[in-house]
Amino acid sequence: MIEENPTILSEERTVGLVCKPGRVEIERIASRVTEFLIENGVRVLVDPGSCNVVDKGAKPTLIEDMDVDFTITIGGDGTILHTLRHLSDRETPLFCINRGTVGFLTESSTTTALGSLERILKNECIIERCVNLKTGHGKREFGHALNEVLVASCVPGRLLTLQVYLDGTRVDFGRADGAMLATPCGSSAYALAAGGSILTPRVHGFIFVPVCPPRFELKSLVIPDDSLFEMEMVKPGVCSMVVIDGQDRWEVEPHETIWIKKSEYVTRFIRMYDNYYDRLNTRLVPRTL
Repeated sequence: MIEENPTILSEERTVGLVCKPGRVEIERIASRVTEFLIENGVRVLVDPGSCNVVDKGAKPTLIEDMDVDFTITIGGDGTILHTLRHLSDRETPLFCINRGTVGFLTESSTTTALGSLERILKNECIIERCVNLKTGHGKREFGHALNEVLVASCVPGRLLTLQVYLDGTRVDFGRADGAMLATPCGSSAYALAAGGSILTPRVHGFIFVPVCPPRFELKSLVIPDDSLFEMEMVKPGVCSMVVIDGQDRWEVEPHETIWIKKSEYVTRFIRMYDNYYDRLNTRLVPRTL
């Protein structure tokens, strides 16, 4: 879903900055971004250890302590997921500058970043809202995911045996190295690499994708996004782990059931325009035939 004509800056005029550490070229663009924002009357809070811009006027602040109008990330999709994991408010808008390998979720290159920020400060942008997942076991909640919730064996290479339920009805049973439920946003990430289909943003659904099932015992499945999805670990003596966006890990005992459903939160990306298919064609589709 797209938010048209958003008001980006509040009276506080404060922006967070998080960078992938240890990259000289990222330090350079972080310095230019910080100088530009401060020259335009915007206060900058920088995650300590990510980039060295304190001498440019930024204030060191942990991500979880940032109370900002929006957050800038400089890196790739991993930097975005790391930032989301720590933000106290998951709905803080993100403006993402690409210095990653693919950077499908990012908006700007380093050469267009300052021009884009100039437009953002004038509210000449939109906000893309991406649905999240939440997961847990029983009354215990593990956390929220932008991309996917993965269940995998605690022992690499050991098969899991799963029973899959949708709104209380068993819909599949079988073995696999692991399995995941992905959002439309996450369908272009790990789920795609595991053989799943891409769900475009207007699809109100999630996709279940098994990882390397022998004899195709488990099948990929697209489900409505208002469903309760569950996976029961039925193989005796085999522990598994729930991995959220490749960031957080939770151990699950045999015979426990993991539930996954739509989160009450969304992730909000600042975009110059509704550019999903442009990003799809330039970042995921091969450029030459």
